[in-house]
Amino acid sequence: MSLGLFYMIVAAFFFSLMAATVKLLGNRIPSQELVIARSVGLFLLSSMWILKQHIFPFWGRHRKYLFLRGFFGFLALSAFFYTITTMPLADSVVIQYTSPLFTALWSPLILKESISRRLWLALLLAFVGVVFIAKPGFSFTFFPTLVGLAGACSAGLAYNFVRKLRTTDHPITIILYLPAVSIPLSLPVVLPSLVIPRGMEWVWMALLGVFTFIAQIFLTKSLHMEKAARSTNMTFINIVFSTFWGILFWREFPDLFSVLGAVLILIGLYLTTQSR
Repeated sequence: MSLGLFYMIVAAFFFSLMAATVKLLGNRIPSQELVIARSVGLFLLSSMWILKQHIFPFWGRHRKYLFLRGFFGFLALSAFFYTITTMPLADSVVIQYTSPLFTALWSPLILKESISRRLWLALLLAFVGVVFIAKPGFSFTFFPTLVGLAGACSAGLAYNFVRKLRTTDHPITIILYLPAVSIPLSLPVVLPSLVIPRGMEWVWMALLGVFTFIAQIFLTKSLHMEKAARSTNMTFINIVFSTFWGILFWREFPDLFSVLGAVLILIGLYLTTQSR
């Protein structure tokens, strides 16, 4: 396995911690408020890193693509958090994890990257595995479904812009633009119905930013080293991590379909590591 793919697995692990934190907080705090909490923490950590490492220019070089990376990342994040709070978690996860398929579909247009038949097979197997694990009832309403698919499509665009920026801008600068765009776009939605966190919620809100920061570092490094379609396919392993957190904290034990899904995902991951 290449170092780039290993970095994506680490990113998926910390993204699973982020999702578990959102699930914990989402019972009381609105999803868009969680988006801005995540963004504030990520912005502070990214800014401090940039200043400490003397990375200049602070706002990067290719600002058009940096903004697009931040904008589409914001749409994807907002949609994902929204679907978690308005749909069954399994259904929202299935929709979110169509993003590698959108990444693969967008990469020939944006990055001029070719996609091998083996990688298409890996993508298909991994997605079918996600469906087995999540076991969606597909009884959700039209609007949340549309939002979720739009978010997955936006995530695919964001991943492609991250890779496009690999030769012009520092990875931390690329990370910075996600919260830099998300904060001003979220404020008009959050302020009128702000819910003040209580007690340990403050700690979990802070950890939401920390988990995201670590995940974004490894995600960005991975996309600097691997083709976008091959790299983002590894994010399917997030489902395995999330299943573990479900067992550990919410006693959500996998059934036979979940085990079969995990096997399909692992086969897809293996094909990903073998494709070029």
